[in-house]
Amino acid sequence: MSRSTIMVLVAALGLAGTPALAASGDIHAVTGEKVNLRAGPSDDAAVRSTIMRGEDVVELRREGGWMGVRVLRTGEEGWLFSDLVKRQSASTLGSGEGAPAQAGFGKLSPGFDGLVAGIGEQLGYRFADKVEQGANGTLRVVPTQEWLYNTSRDAKMFAALALYQMWKNYNNGKPVTVTLGAQGPAAITIADAAKGPELTGPAFNPAR
Repeated sequence: MSRSTIMVLVAALGLAGTPALAASGDIHAVTGEKVNLRAGPSDDAAVRSTIMRGEDVVELRREGGWMGVRVLRTGEEGWLFSDLVKRQSASTLGSGEGAPAQAGFGKLSPGFDGLVAGIGEQLGYRFADKVEQGANGTLRVVPTQEWLYNTSRDAKMFAALALYQMWKNYNNGKPVTVTLGAQGPAAITIADAAKGPELTGPAFNPAR
């Protein structure tokens, strides 16, 4: 997984704070030359910005022929006409063939589910085998062996930071603990402490 892919994921993590608004989490590419991102699902709604051909957006909801989206590059939300985008990857993690239900991201946030599924589309294999929620804001994400074998230490670190921010947003800023990996010394853990988040993992000491 490249650093740019992880950074796209981080940029879009705000979706996790509003799981009730997400529809399918599908990722779409803008096909129109210049598409107006509007404040509401109407031609009369104010134009918030203009997005260009090729921009990636995540579907949040639909109303008639309009689609509520979040722009991956900027994080801005708005509405555009659904005929002006083309679906790039469906939200499949946690359901469907080849994606075990226990993966669980869809239960947390369909939007985040869609982003992770999009990464899987790029890689050619799934990122996570399962997600385990525990007491007191704990979350463990167990990656697939393919992802573990094919990513660098830095990529694993960026992924852990992205997951921490997603889970923190989902819990409305309350203290959380996120572990990337199965139980054992190879896992990376980010835990909120009195002085801020502390990072522990292989080959390095706790840090903030």
